[in-house]
Amino acid sequence: MKTSRFALPAAAALALALLAPAAHAQAPAAADATRPPRPVDALKFPKLRDVKAPQVVRERLANGMKLLLVEDHDLPRVSFRAVVRGGTIAEPAGKAGLAELFGEVHRTGGAGAMTGDQMDEFLERLGGSVETGVGDAYGVVSGSTLVEHLDKVLPVFADVVMKPTFAEDKVDLGKTHLRGAIARRNDEVMGIAQRELLKLVYGADSPYARQFEYADLDRLSREDLVGFHKAHYRPDTSILAVWGDFKVADMKARLEKAFGGWTATGMAPAIARPKVTAPPPSVNYIEKKDVEQTFIMAGQLGMRLDDPDYPAVNLMSDILGGGFASRIFVKVRTEKGLAYTAGGWAVPAYDHPGAFFFFTSTKPASTVEALTTVLDEIAKIRAAEVTDDELSRVKDAYLNSYAFEFDSTAKVVNRLQLYEFYGYPADFNLKLRAAIEKVTKADVLRVAQTHLDPAKLTILAVGRQDQFDKPLDTVGKVHVIDITIPEPVAAEKLADVTPEAVTKGKALLLKAAQTMGEPALKGLVDVTSEGTSAIESPMGPMDLKVKTTFVLPDRMVNEISTPMGAMVQVLDGDAGWIKMGPQSQALPDSALGEMKRGLYTELGCARLLKEALAGTLHAFLLGSADLDGTKVDDVVVALGDSSVHLYFAPASGELLGVKRTTQTEQGPADAVETFAAWQTVSGLRVPFESVQKVGGEVKASSKLTSVKVNAGFAEELFKKPEPK
Repeated sequence: MKTSRFALPAAAALALALLAPAAHAQAPAAADATRPPRPVDALKFPKLRDVKAPQVVRERLANGMKLLLVEDHDLPRVSFRAVVRGGTIAEPAGKAGLAELFGEVHRTGGAGAMTGDQMDEFLERLGGSVETGVGDAYGVVSGSTLVEHLDKVLPVFADVVMKPTFAEDKVDLGKTHLRGAIARRNDEVMGIAQRELLKLVYGADSPYARQFEYADLDRLSREDLVGFHKAHYRPDTSILAVWGDFKVADMKARLEKAFGGWTATGMAPAIARPKVTAPPPSVNYIEKKDVEQTFIMAGQLGMRLDDPDYPAVNLMSDILGGGFASRIFVKVRTEKGLAYTAGGWAVPAYDHPGAFFFFTSTKPASTVEALTTVLDEIAKIRAAEVTDDELSRVKDAYLNSYAFEFDSTAKVVNRLQLYEFYGYPADFNLKLRAAIEKVTKADVLRVAQTHLDPAKLTILAVGRQDQFDKPLDTVGKVHVIDITIPEPVAAEKLADVTPEAVTKGKALLLKAAQTMGEPALKGLVDVTSEGTSAIESPMGPMDLKVKTTFVLPDRMVNEISTPMGAMVQVLDGDAGWIKMGPQSQALPDSALGEMKRGLYTELGCARLLKEALAGTLHAFLLGSADLDGTKVDDVVVALGDSSVHLYFAPASGELLGVKRTTQTEQGPADAVETFAAWQTVSGLRVPFESVQKVGGEVKASSKLTSVKVNAGFAEELFKKPEPK
């Protein structure tokens, strides 16, 4: 488990998740205000009884560790949760991604005498758990166990807190997982918009919005994780909450024994609270051609949770954007029918300014109309008092949901633990409820005018501006954001090689092009091939029939027969989509990039060697390499920000294989493809068999049954399906 640095409320996340069909949804009809009263409207309900919170005992171990202990004898279980000061805000300079990697490996890397895998097996057998995570200000270790296994699970929990080992193989695996997250981060428009708006509101270098790249992960090591733990995981900066079926005195004695050997040395490291400065207002745009709607977000800095104005701001934001009856939702969806959902929230933070967020999603042809509608509603709530009904509705909603803050001991304890961590009073939620009850219409108007200003908003639109109803700059000067993911830094640097290596590399490429058939390569326009492939997929081994139409340089159609049915995968320049049955969708950015990179090595590197004949490639002979036990000449070819290795037989110069970076479920990895069974078709020499390996394991093998060169193709193949 890894905690999020910054998350929208659950209701907001749910609403955002529903945005996919927004562009084509039919808005419901407005409610009939003239409807006569119903019997249910006359029902009266007694005031809810006061909620009784469980009794919390505060203790401290001899080593300085704070304890929050709660007896709860309903079930024979005990739960633990340790919060330790030090999260993303504690990352040293130049170590972006350290806290994320720490959260990945803290538990999986093992602790004490157990490896992570041994711990998995041990806890699973006992029905226990130990999990770790990292937030922006703290790390967390949580766990639970049946009472009968407390003496076995508690020492494991303590070891994870005090003695993680960060096994090197798990560090590598953690990096692999995070590389996969980087590779896929532009696949979902909702994730793009939230991420980029946070960067705009807080600043791209702020730990509340900072983004790490492949190069950042490459700079991190096991020693960095060990150092981070040594610096920040101390008993005097930790708060341990324990709740369940135990007696307080007995539990304190057990904890003293489990954590007694953990001591702090010297002063705790100072963690500077990041400075947060309001950005200037701006209008921003991200081009994303693989979406059929525009995703719009707007935001500005907000407030801390303990700001005296927060109770009124909370109700104001609910009236404005918090649900199906909110002003933004009613205006954008119910009245204008522009989107499936729309809204906004004030999201406070414990120890730094939170933010206001507003969102909607609409078809491109109503982008500016939807945006200005949201902005108009923000302006209106600053212009006049809300109605009695509006204030009563949101106040009742808050007060009626208050009991759910106490519907489990875990909720109560976790909240009190965070109050303790951030220095809030233990009865903060009671004071907040009392303040909510006292909010007036005048208060709502005052805080709207004080804290919310449409002229100061940071606005972001993600989509296809060529289809917008009006230019986006009608609402302000537009700043275009580039979300291109930097490629992993190549180990080879052309500037570091000798002229001799460049000459030899070029010679080997030209010889391979001549062997493939220089006249045929120069005249190559399209190739259609058919065959079979056996692949290792996430669902297991799979046999496929594949027909590929490759139109040089950058168009390709794969017609694939799978066990689940027929599938068509299309690349047309910078656009790509996939179709299965009647359903179609744009290729995610990670898949699109993978298809584009694969064009260079298709059919024995036909496109690459064709470009070599044209003299447009930069290459050099790196030296010798091993290809499945065979010594080969290794030629590196630069392709933009990436590179590809071509392996040649030293004596004959025959092209035996190629290595390039490919995207896997775990992120970028080196894939080695070997070629065999070469045949000449219409003057072009083509490998009819190939095998691809990743990490030394076979992931795919292919055999062609037919190849047609310059046979022409139907332009209909590249016709993009109309959105449903």
